[in-house]
Amino acid sequence: MRVLLALLGSFAIAASLALPAIADPAPPAAPPVLSSAAQGRKLYLKLNCYGCHGMHGYGTMGPNIARQGDIVEALRGGGAQGMPSYAKLVSIADIIALSAYLQSIGTPAEPAFLRWWEAVPSQ
Repeated sequence: MRVLLALLGSFAIAASLALPAIADPAPPAAPPVLSSAAQGRKLYLKLNCYGCHGMHGYGTMGPNIARQGDIVEALRGGGAQGMPSYAKLVSIADIIALSAYLQSIGTPAEPAFLRWWEAVPSQ
């Protein structure tokens, strides 16, 4: 019996020496962080703001909102000319991001992507 245990012990030691070491997996990469203006652009497209205000906020059926800073009242309460209230759809952080996007329109910092559904829009 001792011989059998000694053989099993030797086999276990030999097997452990022959196996390659398994490295700990690398921690997952942190998700990329979008600028506030890019987050606002995503919301502008997602909420279909361009349907009334145009692709870059210069207005079509709705007024020109490019470079507008105070949008809280319009988003929370809606507008007299038919803009719906977005009070249940947007947070204060969303409003800040939308405002940053509107301020970026027409500047080199303006995000221009269309694929708002991607975590980091590619186009």
